Amino acid sequence: MRSIEAIIVIGSGNWGLTLASLFSKNRPTRVWTIDAATAKQLNENRSGPSPIDPRSIPESMIVEEKYATDFDPHRTLVVLAVPSGQVRTVAKELGQHAVRPLVLSVSKGFDAEQQRTMSEVIRSEIPGASVVVLTGPTIANEVAQGNPTRAILACEDLMHLALVKDTLRNDVISFEVSRNPQHHEICAALKGIVAIAAGLAEGLELGANVQGVLMTEGLKELAAVASFFGIPESVAFGISGAADLITTCISPDSRNRRLGMLLAKGRTLPQALDEVRMTVEGVAMSQTIETLWALDVSIPLFHMVNAILRGQRCDLRREIAGLIASI
Repeated sequence: MRSIEAIIVIGSGNWGLTLASLFSKNRPTRVWTIDAATAKQLNENRSGPSPIDPRSIPESMIVEEKYATDFDPHRTLVVLAVPSGQVRTVAKELGQHAVRPLVLSVSKGFDAEQQRTMSEVIRSEIPGASVVVLTGPTIANEVAQGNPTRAILACEDLMHLALVKDTLRNDVISFEVSRNPQHHEICAALKGIVAIAAGLAEGLELGANVQGVLMTEGLKELAAVASFFGIPESVAFGISGAADLITTCISPDSRNRRLGMLLAKGRTLPQALDEVRMTVEGVAMSQTIETLWALDVSIPLFHMVNAILRGQRCDLRREIAGLIASI
Protein backbone atom coordinates (compact mmCIF):
# COMPACT_ATOMS: atom_id res chain seq x y z
CA MET A 1 0.00 0.00 0.00
CA ARG A 2 1.31 3.45 -0.96
CA SER A 3 2.33 5.92 1.73
CA ILE A 4 3.58 9.50 1.59
CA GLU A 5 6.75 10.07 3.56
CA ALA A 6 8.12 13.03 1.60
CA ILE A 7 6.97 15.79 -0.74
CA ILE A 8 8.77 17.20 -3.77
CA VAL A 9 7.53 20.47 -5.27
CA ILE A 10 8.68 20.98 -8.85
CA GLY A 11 8.64 24.72 -9.44
CA SER A 12 10.08 27.53 -7.34
CA GLY A 13 7.74 30.33 -8.33
CA ASN A 14 5.37 32.10 -5.98
CA TRP A 15 2.83 29.27 -5.76
CA GLY A 16 5.41 26.50 -5.57
CA LEU A 17 7.33 28.11 -2.71
CA THR A 18 4.13 28.95 -0.87
CA LEU A 19 2.85 25.38 -1.03
CA ALA A 20 6.25 23.93 -0.15
CA SER A 21 6.43 26.10 2.95
CA LEU A 22 2.91 25.09 3.98
CA PHE A 23 3.35 21.37 3.29
CA SER A 24 6.77 21.17 4.94
CA LYS A 25 5.04 21.37 8.32
CA ASN A 26 3.72 17.83 7.77
CA ARG A 27 6.38 16.05 5.70
CA PRO A 28 10.04 16.54 4.72
CA THR A 29 9.79 18.75 1.64
CA ARG A 30 12.14 19.52 -1.22
CA VAL A 31 11.74 22.26 -3.82
CA TRP A 32 13.15 21.43 -7.22
CA THR A 33 14.23 24.39 -9.32
CA ILE A 34 14.91 24.69 -13.03
CA ASP A 35 18.66 25.06 -12.56
CA ALA A 36 21.45 25.13 -9.99
CA ALA A 37 21.71 28.94 -10.05
CA THR A 38 18.11 29.38 -8.92
CA ALA A 39 18.59 26.78 -6.18
CA LYS A 40 21.74 28.55 -5.00
CA GLN A 41 19.96 31.90 -4.82
CA LEU A 42 17.09 30.48 -2.79
CA ASN A 43 19.37 28.59 -0.43
CA GLU A 44 21.56 31.62 0.23
CA ASN A 45 18.87 34.26 0.56
CA ARG A 46 15.72 32.25 1.20
CA SER A 47 14.16 34.60 -1.35
CA GLY A 48 13.94 34.72 -5.11
CA PRO A 49 11.17 34.90 -7.67
CA SER A 50 8.54 34.72 -4.95
CA PRO A 51 7.40 37.95 -3.27
CA ILE A 52 6.45 36.09 -0.10
CA ASP A 53 8.28 36.91 3.10
CA PRO A 54 11.66 35.08 2.95
CA ARG A 55 11.26 34.20 6.62
CA SER A 56 8.32 31.98 5.65
CA ILE A 57 10.65 29.65 3.71
CA PRO A 58 11.78 27.21 6.42
CA GLU A 59 15.51 26.68 6.81
CA SER A 60 14.82 22.96 7.05
CA MET A 61 13.31 22.88 3.58
CA ILE A 62 15.75 21.63 0.96
CA VAL A 63 15.99 23.58 -2.29
CA GLU A 64 17.93 21.96 -5.12
CA GLU A 65 18.14 21.60 -8.87
CA LYS A 66 15.54 19.14 -10.18
CA TYR A 67 16.54 15.49 -10.00
CA ALA A 68 19.70 16.34 -8.07
CA THR A 69 18.86 13.49 -5.70
CA ASP A 70 16.97 10.23 -6.11
CA PHE A 71 13.47 9.76 -4.68
CA ASP A 72 11.18 6.86 -3.99
CA PRO A 73 8.06 7.38 -6.13
CA HIS A 74 6.08 4.97 -3.96
CA ARG A 75 6.60 7.12 -0.85
CA THR A 76 6.69 10.60 -2.39
CA LEU A 77 4.03 13.09 -3.42
CA VAL A 78 5.25 15.07 -6.42
CA VAL A 79 3.66 18.52 -6.70
CA LEU A 80 3.72 20.04 -10.19
CA ALA A 81 3.72 23.78 -9.56
CA VAL A 82 4.88 25.11 -12.92
CA PRO A 83 3.02 27.37 -15.40
CA SER A 84 0.41 25.48 -17.40
CA GLY A 85 2.42 25.86 -20.60
CA GLN A 86 5.28 23.91 -19.02
CA VAL A 87 3.24 21.06 -17.52
CA ARG A 88 3.63 18.74 -20.51
CA THR A 89 7.42 19.10 -20.64
CA VAL A 90 7.82 18.71 -16.87
CA ALA A 91 5.50 15.69 -16.80
CA LYS A 92 7.38 14.02 -19.64
CA GLU A 93 10.64 14.48 -17.74
CA LEU A 94 9.11 13.13 -14.53
CA GLY A 95 7.90 10.08 -16.43
CA GLN A 96 11.50 9.22 -17.26
CA HIS A 97 12.21 8.90 -13.52
CA ALA A 98 8.97 7.37 -12.22
CA VAL A 99 6.53 5.01 -13.95
CA ARG A 100 3.67 5.35 -11.44
CA PRO A 101 4.17 8.57 -9.49
CA LEU A 102 1.54 10.14 -7.25
CA VAL A 103 1.19 13.67 -8.61
CA LEU A 104 -0.56 16.74 -7.21
CA SER A 105 -1.44 19.10 -10.06
CA VAL A 106 -1.79 22.72 -8.93
CA SER A 107 -1.46 24.46 -12.31
CA LYS A 108 -4.68 26.06 -13.53
CA GLY A 109 -4.98 26.09 -17.28
CA PHE A 110 -6.03 24.25 -20.39
CA ASP A 111 -4.12 22.74 -23.30
CA ALA A 112 -5.92 24.46 -26.18
CA GLU A 113 -4.00 22.59 -28.87
CA GLN A 114 -4.95 19.10 -27.67
CA GLN A 115 -8.11 20.08 -25.76
CA ARG A 116 -6.98 18.63 -22.44
CA THR A 117 -7.02 19.71 -18.82
CA MET A 118 -3.76 19.68 -16.89
CA SER A 119 -4.45 16.33 -15.23
CA GLU A 120 -5.16 14.84 -18.66
CA VAL A 121 -1.91 16.31 -19.97
CA ILE A 122 0.01 14.69 -17.11
CA ARG A 123 -1.59 11.30 -17.68
CA SER A 124 -0.95 11.52 -21.42
CA GLU A 125 2.77 11.82 -20.67
CA ILE A 126 2.79 9.42 -17.68
CA PRO A 127 0.05 6.81 -18.29
CA GLY A 128 0.75 5.14 -14.94
CA ALA A 129 0.49 8.33 -12.88
CA SER A 130 -2.15 8.85 -10.22
CA VAL A 131 -3.12 12.53 -10.39
CA VAL A 132 -4.84 14.58 -7.72
CA VAL A 133 -5.96 18.10 -8.64
CA LEU A 134 -5.85 21.06 -6.25
CA THR A 135 -7.86 24.07 -7.37
CA GLY A 136 -9.99 26.89 -6.01
CA PRO A 137 -9.59 30.48 -4.73
CA THR A 138 -5.93 30.24 -3.73
CA ILE A 139 -4.10 33.53 -4.32
CA ALA A 140 -0.53 32.62 -3.38
CA ASN A 141 0.34 35.79 -1.48
CA GLU A 142 -2.72 35.44 0.74
CA VAL A 143 -1.99 31.77 1.47
CA ALA A 144 1.62 32.70 2.28
CA GLN A 145 0.35 35.25 4.81
CA GLY A 146 -1.66 32.53 6.53
CA ASN A 147 -5.05 33.88 5.51
CA PRO A 148 -7.63 31.05 5.50
CA THR A 149 -9.23 29.77 2.29
CA ARG A 150 -10.93 26.69 0.93
CA ALA A 151 -9.99 24.57 -2.08
CA ILE A 152 -10.91 21.41 -3.96
CA LEU A 153 -8.93 18.18 -4.01
CA ALA A 154 -10.15 15.97 -6.84
CA CYS A 155 -9.11 12.50 -7.95
CA GLU A 156 -10.88 9.53 -9.50
CA ASP A 157 -9.09 7.16 -7.11
CA LEU A 158 -10.70 7.35 -3.67
CA MET A 159 -7.72 5.84 -1.79
CA HIS A 160 -5.25 8.32 -3.26
CA LEU A 161 -7.67 11.18 -2.66
CA ALA A 162 -7.95 10.28 1.04
CA LEU A 163 -4.19 9.79 1.33
CA VAL A 164 -3.34 13.16 -0.18
CA LYS A 165 -5.99 15.01 1.83
CA ASP A 166 -4.58 13.58 5.05
CA THR A 167 -1.02 14.44 4.01
CA LEU A 168 -1.87 18.04 3.14
CA ARG A 169 -3.91 18.78 6.25
CA ASN A 170 -3.03 22.29 7.47
CA ASP A 171 -4.48 25.34 9.22
CA VAL A 172 -4.61 27.63 6.15
CA ILE A 173 -6.33 25.72 3.32
CA SER A 174 -9.30 23.52 4.14
CA PHE A 175 -10.34 21.03 1.48
CA GLU A 176 -13.48 19.76 -0.17
CA VAL A 177 -13.09 16.53 -2.14
CA SER A 178 -14.39 15.33 -5.49
CA ARG A 179 -14.12 12.26 -7.70
CA ASN A 180 -14.18 14.22 -11.00
CA PRO A 181 -11.06 16.37 -11.45
CA GLN A 182 -11.86 17.41 -15.03
CA HIS A 183 -15.08 19.15 -13.98
CA HIS A 184 -13.23 21.37 -11.54
CA GLU A 185 -10.32 22.01 -13.90
CA ILE A 186 -12.62 23.23 -16.67
CA CYS A 187 -14.42 25.62 -14.31
CA ALA A 188 -11.10 26.89 -12.97
CA ALA A 189 -9.89 27.61 -16.50
CA LEU A 190 -13.08 29.44 -17.49
CA LYS A 191 -12.87 32.01 -14.69
CA GLY A 192 -9.85 33.67 -16.29
CA ILE A 193 -11.92 34.91 -19.22
CA VAL A 194 -14.28 36.75 -16.87
CA ALA A 195 -11.36 38.22 -14.94
CA ILE A 196 -9.96 39.65 -18.19
CA ALA A 197 -13.32 41.36 -18.74
CA ALA A 198 -13.28 42.74 -15.18
CA GLY A 199 -9.76 44.03 -15.80
CA LEU A 200 -10.89 45.74 -19.00
CA ALA A 201 -13.63 47.55 -17.08
CA GLU A 202 -11.18 48.54 -14.34
CA GLY A 203 -8.65 49.82 -16.87
CA LEU A 204 -11.33 51.85 -18.62
CA GLU A 205 -12.43 53.26 -15.23
CA LEU A 206 -16.02 52.15 -15.81
CA GLY A 207 -16.65 51.65 -12.11
CA ALA A 208 -17.87 48.93 -9.79
CA ASN A 209 -21.38 48.76 -11.28
CA VAL A 210 -20.06 47.54 -14.62
CA GLN A 211 -17.69 45.05 -13.02
CA GLY A 212 -20.57 43.63 -10.97
CA VAL A 213 -22.68 43.17 -14.10
CA LEU A 214 -19.79 41.54 -15.97
CA MET A 215 -19.08 39.15 -13.12
CA THR A 216 -22.75 38.17 -12.92
CA GLU A 217 -22.90 37.54 -16.66
CA GLY A 218 -19.64 35.62 -16.39
CA LEU A 219 -21.16 33.34 -13.76
CA LYS A 220 -24.18 32.72 -16.00
CA GLU A 221 -21.96 31.84 -18.94
CA LEU A 222 -19.71 29.63 -16.82
CA ALA A 223 -22.86 27.72 -15.81
CA ALA A 224 -23.95 27.48 -19.47
CA VAL A 225 -20.60 26.06 -20.55
CA ALA A 226 -20.56 23.71 -17.57
CA SER A 227 -23.99 22.42 -18.56
CA PHE A 228 -22.77 21.83 -22.11
CA PHE A 229 -19.94 19.67 -20.76
CA GLY A 230 -22.23 17.84 -18.34
CA ILE A 231 -20.75 19.53 -15.29
CA PRO A 232 -23.21 19.80 -12.37
CA GLU A 233 -24.46 23.26 -11.42
CA SER A 234 -23.16 22.65 -7.90
CA VAL A 235 -19.62 22.59 -9.33
CA ALA A 236 -20.11 25.71 -11.46
CA PHE A 237 -21.38 27.65 -8.44
CA GLY A 238 -18.98 26.02 -6.00
CA ILE A 239 -15.40 26.53 -4.85
CA SER A 240 -13.70 25.81 -8.18
CA GLY A 241 -16.27 27.79 -10.16
CA ALA A 242 -17.96 30.84 -8.66
CA ALA A 243 -15.57 31.27 -5.73
CA ASP A 244 -12.46 31.13 -7.90
CA LEU A 245 -14.08 33.36 -10.54
CA ILE A 246 -14.95 36.09 -8.02
CA THR A 247 -11.50 35.90 -6.44
CA THR A 248 -9.75 36.18 -9.79
CA CYS A 249 -11.89 39.14 -10.81
CA ILE A 250 -11.29 41.20 -7.66
CA SER A 251 -7.75 40.30 -6.60
CA PRO A 252 -4.98 42.80 -7.45
CA ASP A 253 -2.69 39.76 -7.76
CA SER A 254 -4.78 38.24 -10.57
CA ARG A 255 -2.80 37.88 -13.79
CA ASN A 256 -5.95 37.68 -15.92
CA ARG A 257 -7.37 40.86 -14.38
CA ARG A 258 -4.08 42.67 -14.87
CA LEU A 259 -3.95 41.60 -18.52
CA GLY A 260 -7.39 43.13 -19.07
CA MET A 261 -6.29 46.37 -17.43
CA LEU A 262 -3.21 46.57 -19.66
CA LEU A 263 -5.28 45.97 -22.80
CA ALA A 264 -7.64 48.75 -21.71
CA LYS A 265 -4.64 51.08 -21.44
CA GLY A 266 -3.76 50.46 -25.07
CA ARG A 267 -1.27 47.61 -24.90
CA THR A 268 -1.37 44.98 -27.62
CA LEU A 269 -1.87 41.40 -26.47
CA PRO A 270 1.84 40.49 -26.93
CA GLN A 271 2.86 43.64 -25.04
CA ALA A 272 0.44 42.90 -22.21
CA LEU A 273 1.54 39.28 -21.92
CA ASP A 274 5.17 40.36 -21.83
CA GLU A 275 4.41 42.88 -19.10
CA VAL A 276 2.53 40.37 -16.96
CA ARG A 277 5.50 37.98 -17.38
CA MET A 278 3.48 34.97 -16.28
CA THR A 279 1.12 32.52 -17.93
CA VAL A 280 -2.36 34.01 -18.36
CA GLU A 281 -4.68 31.01 -18.55
CA GLY A 282 -7.70 33.00 -19.69
CA VAL A 283 -6.14 33.69 -23.09
CA ALA A 284 -5.85 30.05 -24.18
CA MET A 285 -9.21 29.13 -22.68
CA SER A 286 -10.93 32.04 -24.45
CA GLN A 287 -9.75 30.76 -27.81
CA THR A 288 -10.82 27.23 -26.93
CA ILE A 289 -14.29 28.13 -25.73
CA GLU A 290 -15.03 30.20 -28.84
CA THR A 291 -16.04 26.96 -30.60
CA LEU A 292 -19.14 26.87 -28.40
CA TRP A 293 -20.28 30.24 -29.77
CA ALA A 294 -20.54 28.64 -33.20
CA LEU A 295 -22.65 25.90 -31.62
CA ASP A 296 -25.14 28.50 -30.34
CA VAL A 297 -24.17 28.24 -26.69
CA SER A 298 -25.12 31.61 -25.17
CA ILE A 299 -21.74 33.08 -24.17
CA PRO A 300 -21.70 36.72 -25.41
CA LEU A 301 -19.20 37.85 -22.73
CA PHE A 302 -16.75 35.06 -23.57
CA HIS A 303 -17.21 35.84 -27.28
CA MET A 304 -16.51 39.53 -26.73
CA VAL A 305 -13.36 38.87 -24.73
CA ASN A 306 -12.05 36.49 -27.37
CA ALA A 307 -12.69 39.06 -30.12
CA ILE A 308 -10.82 41.71 -28.12
CA LEU A 309 -7.87 39.36 -27.54
CA ARG A 310 -7.75 38.65 -31.28
CA GLY A 311 -7.64 42.38 -32.03
CA GLN A 312 -11.03 42.39 -33.72
CA ARG A 313 -12.59 45.05 -31.48
CA CYS A 314 -11.03 48.51 -31.10
CA ASP A 315 -13.53 50.59 -29.12
CA LEU A 316 -13.45 48.65 -25.85
CA ARG A 317 -15.74 51.01 -23.96
CA ARG A 318 -18.36 50.73 -26.70
CA GLU A 319 -18.08 46.93 -26.76
CA ILE A 320 -18.63 46.60 -23.00
CA ALA A 321 -21.51 49.09 -23.01
CA GLY A 322 -23.13 47.23 -25.91
CA LEU A 323 -22.76 43.90 -24.15
CA ILE A 324 -24.35 45.21 -20.98
CA ALA A 325 -27.28 46.65 -22.94
CA SER A 326 -27.89 43.38 -24.76
CA ILE A 327 -27.65 40.70 -22.07
